[in-house]
Amino acid sequence: MELFQGLREMPNVHMIAVHFPIALLPVSLVCDALARLTGSRDLHATARWTLWIGTIAAGVAVWTGIAGADDVHPYVTDAAEELMTRHMNLQLGTLAAAVVLSLWRLVARPYPWRGGALYLLISAAMVLNMLIASDIGGQMVFLRGVAVRVDADSLQGGEEKGHAGHHHNLLELFGLGEEEEHEHEHEHPGGHEHQHQHTEGEQHPL
Repeated sequence: MELFQGLREMPNVHMIAVHFPIALLPVSLVCDALARLTGSRDLHATARWTLWIGTIAAGVAVWTGIAGADDVHPYVTDAAEELMTRHMNLQLGTLAAAVVLSLWRLVARPYPWRGGALYLLISAAMVLNMLIASDIGGQMVFLRGVAVRVDADSLQGGEEKGHAGHHHNLLELFGLGEEEEHEHEHEHPGGHEHQHQHTEGEQHPL
């Protein structure tokens, strides 16, 4: 196994850069909200720095995303193109809001007490907008296959490889998914085989 082969195969670093604003900007919002409740200057300082670093990371994510879009545009479908445009426009809005909040925070330290409620409202809207745009980005990759190699050997919905076992999706883990029936055959003493059909999670005798 080659070291960092996955990193070398990436078309660009956008899929790495996006994780930083997704992590840092919500942390900034939560720290500010807790600081208003507790009066902690340390939490306000944490919120300020995570906002500033998250804004820089958002700028890098937008820049690398636009550069990466140029590489895949010739290959995507119209539906994927529509998702890409919506994703880009929403994330440009995220970046614009982050820049405004960062400049506001640069002037008003440690926290903009005058207009603080408006500040938190803009911050919450920014985070919500970013999460919606990030979900659209996930749809681009996992539903439309944007930036996925055409010769990938494990595409979902492709030829089944016959691996045994059942993998649960997120809904099934919380008991919300539909039960699936599986057929399998096994051998009994005496050398004869027969099939059993059972529902996932149901116990049955051998």
